[in-house]
Amino acid sequence: MTAPALQDVAALEAQRALRSGRWFSLLRLAPAGWAALEADVHLLQALVSAHLRRTDAVRALPGREIGVVLVETVGESVRMPVGRLRRAVWRDLPHLEVGIGWASVGPGQQRSWQEAWRWAGQLLVADAAAPAAA
Repeated sequence: MTAPALQDVAALEAQRALRSGRWFSLLRLAPAGWAALEADVHLLQALVSAHLRRTDAVRALPGREIGVVLVETVGESVRMPVGRLRRAVWRDLPHLEVGIGWASVGPGQQRSWQEAWRWAGQLLVADAAAPAAA
């Protein structure tokens, strides 16, 4: 049995959040440029999985990208797991420049998981471009 696709997890989490009032966030992680090998993406996925909770869904996506559903984590509380992931990547995968973008779903945040996914993608691109501009 294969794990459900990230879109399926996000859609189910959105339904759950409507019932419970406990919302979630989406993360997008990707190595900068096309220098990353497929093996690097698998290592990145394993690293992300190891530094998040078991309840968070971590999936490799086409285009050398990792998608994450952070269950019951919204707004400023996302900064803690993102910081933990950044430190882990710098320490364990120093040869990769990894951009991270995120957005939360819920009241005062993005209205749908699809909107949050697009916003996280925009922030991912901005994050990946930041080191080159510095």
